[in-house]
Amino acid sequence: MRMVDLIEKKRDGRELETAEIQFIVQGFTDGSIPDYQMSAFGMAVFFKG
Repeated sequence: MRMVDLIEKKRDGRELETAEIQFIVQGFTDGSIPDYQMSAFGMAVFFKG
């Protein structure tokens, strides 16, 4: 699973699965997902819900 794919999925308005959300939370808290990718994901959520 790659963060960039999840950002694109959310940007396109698709719903994330539970495992994908867990991957994002785990990756951000352990430092494997950088701030700039989490910021891009947050922006996609803001604009697409």
